Amino acid sequence: MVAQDNFLQLNKAMNASGDVVFSDQDFEQLATYFKLRVLKKKEYFNHQEQHCRYVAFVNSGCLRCFHTDERGTELTLFFAFAGNWAGDKTSFYSGRPSISSIQALESTEIIYVDKHNWETAMDAIPAFEKWYRKRSRETLEATQRQFVSRQTESAEEKYLNMLKNEPDIAARIPQQYIASYFGIKPQSLSRIRKQFSSVSNS
Repeated sequence: MVAQDNFLQLNKAMNASGDVVFSDQDFEQLATYFKLRVLKKKEYFNHQEQHCRYVAFVNSGCLRCFHTDERGTELTLFFAFAGNWAGDKTSFYSGRPSISSIQALESTEIIYVDKHNWETAMDAIPAFEKWYRKRSRETLEATQRQFVSRQTESAEEKYLNMLKNEPDIAARIPQQYIASYFGIKPQSLSRIRKQFSSVSNS
């Protein structure tokens, strides 16, 4: 069970939309299904090719989700900062091996839950089940938008959109991981950064 103080960030995130209302009793009950963990920098939350047994909400810090291909090349899928969720839901529900790894890029506090307790919570707390259905739709839409942008935007456009919409990535993530997120070489990212830096300083 997670202490209520550790649940404040999740409470804020889940009530942010205003579409689903959680009572204090709902959150007290929800807290009984989760556990608290602090991941050290570079520690893994789950590994590719293993069953992803948990999903996690990030209280503080940052996680990186990435896929490693047969050549050993890493493709960063997303970053999870405070207020974000992380986990391979397909593996979580099916029991099949995960297609990705999740690693802490800095000391990261998470609250996490296994499949049994997740599903028990949805059965026991109607507001949680309603919130999850809404969030699933939003996540699918965001994933589709991300796929389209990755296929159609130039590296320069991706960089500008990151600065505008995902400033935490620019401020906190090492360059090689940002390049992996864009699907380009670190040298290409360095060239783009210098290009925009020279423009802003001119």
